[in-house]
Amino acid sequence: MDQNNKCNLKCRMCGFSDPRVKYIPHYDMPFWLFKKIAKEAFPFTKYLALSCLTEPLMTRDLPKRLDLLKEYRVPFSEIITNGVLLKEKIISKILEVPITRLGISLDGATAETYESIRIGSSFSKVIANIHLFNKMKADRGSDLPHLRLLHVISEANINEFPALLAQDETLKAQSVDFRTIIPIHNAGLQASDAKWFWKKIEKCRELLSEWTQKTGVENTGILRYQAEENKLLDENGEKLICRRPWDTLAIHANGDAYPCMTWSRGPIGNIAHESFDQIWNGQALEMIRKEFLVKKPGVDCQHCVIKKNGPTDEDNDFFFKMLNKFPPLKTNPSPWARCKSWWTIARTRRRRNYA
Repeated sequence: MDQNNKCNLKCRMCGFSDPRVKYIPHYDMPFWLFKKIAKEAFPFTKYLALSCLTEPLMTRDLPKRLDLLKEYRVPFSEIITNGVLLKEKIISKILEVPITRLGISLDGATAETYESIRIGSSFSKVIANIHLFNKMKADRGSDLPHLRLLHVISEANINEFPALLAQDETLKAQSVDFRTIIPIHNAGLQASDAKWFWKKIEKCRELLSEWTQKTGVENTGILRYQAEENKLLDENGEKLICRRPWDTLAIHANGDAYPCMTWSRGPIGNIAHESFDQIWNGQALEMIRKEFLVKKPGVDCQHCVIKKNGPTDEDNDFFFKMLNKFPPLKTNPSPWARCKSWWTIARTRRRRNYA
């Protein structure tokens, strides 16, 4: 679930680099909706990601949400952040809860490479924040949260792959996640189909395997080996089938619910106005489950044939569609509250010259 529709960076491979995004008014998921999700869904949740495609540390009342998290002891919880806003106060709260794992995105081993990809960030600031997190964690003698470093590998940084491994070891990462770019419509940096790139990826996969065996650091990502679909098989040689409609619910900041965060088709419901049970056991999700059983899509999300409406680039426009929404209203608000909310949003959009 995402807590807001905001980010403080414009990373080149991310939807926030889409020129259209600057015209979208920002909002946080209302706290009443977070409480509703917590009450209805957290008791059934084994893994909880409190962020996915936006920057969670920009949520104004995030500490208050983390306090509520103590009430629902989800077995595994995670926050993924770009690390720029990871200051002492929020680190202290993350340690206090505690969150199970903290993921920090770090797409370069040098300031020059990192800052050319993560536009608006500071390499030295993020590295300093990671060191601060490690120090505060050590001072408390805490094992949690585990530190996970995430890297999006592209033509812009693939030559720094060995240096990234060395950096991760220095920063005391307990797990790493290396992935190539997920295609996002209108993002400034797109996935590569160059043969030389995938030749280098083969070498990177070998280095990663050797490094994880040597260091004991867990590899939690999937570094794909080709631009074409990866057809993965189980131990019996059978095609692995995506299980997302049976084990996952992805929730946008306005309450829209989907089988996964990169779903380009319409929502299966909205948890601001329906219960978790109504969505999870509802007709919309059941129809998608039946569709999955018939079409049997593999586990390669990038080439999923079901999450999109068709084969065009616009069907990778899930990111902008996620951001470009109105914040939810409480069920059956007063006519005045409804009118005031929609008028405020419309006025903001006019001011920003956005139609």
